[in-house]
This record gives sequence, structure tokens and C-alpha cells, in this order.
Amino acid sequence: MSQIHNAARNLGGGFCRNTLKNAFAILLAGTPAFLAMAGTARAAAPALFKPPPNAPAAIEWEAGTGHLCLRYHGGVILDATVLAEDAAGGVLTGAGIRLEPAETSGEKVEQRLKLAMARPAEGAKVVLRGTVTGSEEAFPAETSGAAQKRFPLVRNSVGLSHNRRNHAVYDRHWDWVLAGPDDGATRILPQTASQQAITFAWESRGATLELVFRPRYYQKHRGLAFFEPWTYRVWRDTVTGYCSWWPYRDGISQAVLDSLVDVFAAKKLPDFGYQYLQLDAGYCGGAGGPRSFLEWDPKKFPGGAANAITKIRSGGMKPGIWVHRVYRSYVDRDLPGIGRQHPEWFVTKADGSIYQGSYGIWTLNTGSPEAVAAMVRPLFRELKRQDWDYVKIDGAGDMLHSDREKPAADHFQRIGSTPEQSLREWDRVAREELGTNIFILTCWGVGPGRASIGLADGCRLGSDGFQWDTLVANSSLNGVVWRGDPDHCDILPGTKGGRATAKIFGAEKAIVDTVQRPCVVAMAGSMLLVSDKAEIYQDDASLEGMKRSAPVLFTVPGQLYDGGGNGAWWLQEIDRPFEHWSVLARFNWSGKGAPETEVKFADLGLEDGREYVVFEFWTQAFLGKSRGAFRAPAQNTNAAPQVFAIRAARSHPWVISTTRHISQGGVSLLDERWDAGSLTLSGRSAVVAGDPYMLTVHLPDGFQIKQATFAGEKAETVSQPATATIRILPAASRTLEWKMFFGK
Repeated sequence: MSQIHNAARNLGGGFCRNTLKNAFAILLAGTPAFLAMAGTARAAAPALFKPPPNAPAAIEWEAGTGHLCLRYHGGVILDATVLAEDAAGGVLTGAGIRLEPAETSGEKVEQRLKLAMARPAEGAKVVLRGTVTGSEEAFPAETSGAAQKRFPLVRNSVGLSHNRRNHAVYDRHWDWVLAGPDDGATRILPQTASQQAITFAWESRGATLELVFRPRYYQKHRGLAFFEPWTYRVWRDTVTGYCSWWPYRDGISQAVLDSLVDVFAAKKLPDFGYQYLQLDAGYCGGAGGPRSFLEWDPKKFPGGAANAITKIRSGGMKPGIWVHRVYRSYVDRDLPGIGRQHPEWFVTKADGSIYQGSYGIWTLNTGSPEAVAAMVRPLFRELKRQDWDYVKIDGAGDMLHSDREKPAADHFQRIGSTPEQSLREWDRVAREELGTNIFILTCWGVGPGRASIGLADGCRLGSDGFQWDTLVANSSLNGVVWRGDPDHCDILPGTKGGRATAKIFGAEKAIVDTVQRPCVVAMAGSMLLVSDKAEIYQDDASLEGMKRSAPVLFTVPGQLYDGGGNGAWWLQEIDRPFEHWSVLARFNWSGKGAPETEVKFADLGLEDGREYVVFEFWTQAFLGKSRGAFRAPAQNTNAAPQVFAIRAARSHPWVISTTRHISQGGVSLLDERWDAGSLTLSGRSAVVAGDPYMLTVHLPDGFQIKQATFAGEKAETVSQPATATIRILPAASRTLEWKMFFGK
């Protein structure tokens, strides 16, 4: 057996009795642990990995010592001790812990382990302490429970979550979940990490306890039949840029492309994270089959693909292109001739004639190697040779819907296949020809997109048009199955009435849509491809929302279910080596405004007894230091979203917000250190040329800022009663060292 295979089977180590002292020192102290989620864009998982079984975990239980161990897929996933404690927290001897396992078999395997005292005592609790170990893709999260009913929101995290609402660990690589009791009865904290495994300290307590283990969770329990995460990795890099479809449709041309590249470069939008420029339909000039997308309209694009790619790269962006999966005889002029020569290349009726489905759609018989070799491989092989970085493959819905119509269904029955398998074969060939370094987007809709799981890197979540609610409805899939795409994001949608405006920092009258739309995509950790006419981006007031929402950071879900109330509240955790903080966003989708609201830290999953400092991004308002809750200001009818950075209060000065990005440090703040001896705060920040950059620092009682230096840049310092702001105007896009000196 290979070393890779051995390592895969032994994730979590081979020893069930581990020393738990260090785990609980971390658990009780609540020490943040930074666990780097390593990996670049898309890495193919080694083919030697053995798929995990759709079976319960093996249980090892020693009633005398209370030692509980769960083994799954060759490794230890739970190593714990179970005991009884009295109301004062002392060990209760003689209570006797009883384990009652139960299993549900079939496709949706569920294993329940109930732990109870054989001799219950008043006020006594069953306590389980131990470690849970998963692969390098494991993360803590919550399943639906009481916390979501009290305060509905959408949760995710950049890095590993420390949230107290978590009561489960999900291992994406092997697709299993282990859940404990919710509503504060379970505490999970990241402990250690390596390239092969992540270990979490776990504590559950209650009058009785129940652990629930579900293998093949997304595949079987969530119904994603093609989800085999051990065969692929989710694309981790930011997917932020521009798509030409919504404003230009078939009117795209080289002249329009030139204007787009020029305005993006002039406004330094690539420096803000806008990486891709994707051309949609409108460039095509060929007569049919692969030629439809490889031969460009010479009137619109005299220089063809080569000139378009060169122009996009000259502006500091990566080129993307749109293609389609189905054929239409009224567009593909050569199609009838191809069909006469090779009817077997297409889905056919019982009499052998080609089936032309709804809207004249012909779909390829991907079960024919000759058809694939002639009609699919040449397209994607040439796109790779042309050097595209992003390929949008449209028509998943068209292909599936047409192939499910009765004459087509009869075809698939005759050949022993299904429409889903036919679509997967198309996408398998596309991935094979494009390789793993080119981003592939499938569209349209999550339903058709399910057939492309593991082959496409992203999925358009709905039909045409920006749909922020699809981000709510599919939040648990993003960062696990694929990267979700709410279609394009036109920051300035057409409207019959007046446009609501709001005063934000950087713009006296910013149109609310230009702020709110990109902001929600960033909070979702989704794909952000803006789609407006070039002249819209000439207005700096319209760019603040775009600039502060890019790049979109890679997130994993904090909830293993979809939904989040009415989409008003979103919570994103940021995990960095020097700090762990939360970003809470409030959106005004109705346009009716919202009253001042008390937000309890415990409802957000934060420590109830700690003090926190809260800073609102768009108004640059310090909302003070508080314990238990803070008050979110009212939103009027024209309100931009509110984005609150929530950080644990410290006894010394510390950065509480930066202006580069709504994460308020997640993009620009690269390091931060406090020296108590010299009363100096130092760090590093990534800045963009010409973009005013501000650091806001909390000043605990007795501290005053004396001086600030920003290497090579003039720094302006302004002191307020409880904060200080340091502002620079960077001369270049680069990383800068800074220092702040304080006195008492």
C-alpha cells in the first residue's frame, strides 16, 4: 500500500488513548488557534484515496474508566473521557455512565450514542471531554437548533471558527459529521493542525448527552449524489472580476472590451482584487460545433481571441470566456450537415432520427467517443492553448431539460445512461482538457449544477440576474461543494423610481445598491463578477462598495444547513495568527429601514462574559466597549448596510478597524504585535496606490497616542476620546511596516 494511501487511512493517528491535558488547557482558556487553510486555487485530490464507507463508526467503550473512542475509515475521530460532575464541578463517583448506541441503516446512515448516568443525582451533569480529529479540511459548525431560532443569520468563517454556536465538526474531505448537543451544551475549539489533520478540543455537558455521527453527509443526507470530496478540492483563491453579459449582451466588441480594461486599470480595480474579465456571448463567429466558439466575429473582434486576451492581460487582469453545451440549428449553420453525416453523435429518437428538443436544441450523445472527440475535445483543448484562465460553460439546464423530454429519455434508456451522466461526461472531458488551473463555472441553477459537482469549480445559483437571496438559500454549499455565483452583480441596476443614496466614508452620496450588492457577496464568500457598462465605473462614488468588497475571502460555512431568516444578518469570522474577530453585517433589503436593535453577543456565538469593542465600517463610528450586548443603530429608508467589527477588548491599544475592506483587517492587516515594555504597537499592512488607508486603534483608559510612523509614507494622526486614527495616502500598491508609540 502506498504512503499516500496509508496517510489517508490513518488520519487522526492510530492511538485512541491520548493525553487530554493540553486540549483542555486550550479549551478552558479559550486561546485562539490560527490554523492556516493551506492550498492554492484548485488541487486535484490523489486518486489513491480510498472512498469512506457509508457505515457507522466503530465504538470502543470502557465503562469503568469512561473512555470513549470512535474509529472511522482507519483513523480515530473521537478520543474522549466521560464522567459525572456534581453541581459544583467536582467528579461524582459512583454515578456510573451508561452508553446506549443506536443506528439507522440504509442510504442515510445515522449513528446515535446516548450517554446517561446509571444513578442520576440532582444537579449532576454528564461531561464528555476529549478531542475530535478530522482531515486538513475539517471545520467546526452548527446544525439547525435553538440558537438560529433566537437570532437567525448566515454564518461562515475565514479560517477556522471559534464560535460558541458550533456543536459539530464536519470533515469535508471524508464527508462525515459528528454533532453533540446544541444551545451551549457543546464547546469546540481548534487545537492543532498539520497538512494531514486538524484536531479540535471538544467538551459537552448535560443531564444526558447524545452524539450523532452521519457518514456521507452531503452526499447521502443532503442528496448530492455526485459529491465525492476526496477526489477534488474547492477553488480557494478569490473569484472576483467582471462579466460582460448583463450590460452588453451581443453588443460586446473589441472596442467595448478596450474601454472596460482601460477603466478598470485607471481606477486600479485589479489592485483591489478584481482579477478576471470574462467575455460572454457576442464574440462568436463560427458556423457550428466547436467552430462556434473558436472562430470570432471579425467585425466585432478583428484581432480575434489573441488580441482580446492580450488586451485583458495588459490591464492586469485574467481572461475569461463563455461557451455553451447545446447546439441550435438556427445558430449553428453547419449542424444539419454534421447531423446528416453523423446522426449517432446526437440524442436520437427510436427511429434513429435526431431529436430536436425544446427551442430546437440538439444535444450531443456523449456516450459516443467519436462525438466527444469531434465536438467537445477540440473546443476545450484550443481554449487552453489560447491561454484562458476562466471558462464559463453555459447550458447545463438546457441540456438536462431537453434530455429529460420523453423522446430523449427513451434514448438514454436504450443506451443505459441518464441525462445527468451525459452532462457529466461533457464536463469531465472539459476538465480533462483544461486541467486543474483553469476556473470552470457551470450554469445555470443549482439543480442542473448538481450534475457537475466535482468537475466545475463554481456554480451559478439561479437564473439570469443578480439574486442575493440565492446566497442565503445555498449558503452551506459554498466552500464545501463549489464556489457559489449569484450570476453577475450589476452594482447599478435599472430602476423606474429614484435611487436611494447614503452618506458613507469615501462618498457623500453613494447609491445604496452600489454598496449593498457587492457587500453581501463579500459577506457570503461567494463569486463576485460585476456587470455594468464601462461608464458606470468612471464615477468614483459608485466604486466604494466594489473596492471595499474585493477581494472576496474564501470561507467555509458556519452552518451545515441553508437559510438565515430574511437575509438581514450575516456573520463572518476572521482567523489570523495575531487575532480572531467577527464581522457582523446588517442589510436593508426591503428599503423600509430598521429600528435600533440590541444585539446580544451570546446570540452571535461570542463569549457572554467578555467585553467587546464594536466599530461600524461605513459610518466609521466607534460604538464603544460593552459586555453582554451592543446596540445596532437604526437604519433609515436610504440606509447602506451596516458592517460591525466585533473584537475582544484588550488592556492595551489594538487595531479595531481598517478602511481597505469590509472585513476590517482580513485583507490588509498582515501582522500586529504589542510591546508592553516600550508601549509600542507595530504591524504590516497591504495598501493600494492612491487609496486613503486608515487604521483605527482603541485607546483603553489611560493610553494616549504619541506618534505613528508608516514606512515611507506621511502619516496623519487624529485622537478621539477612546480611539485614534492613523491615515496615509499610499504612493504605490505595496506592503508597509508601521509603528505606533503610546504613553500613559
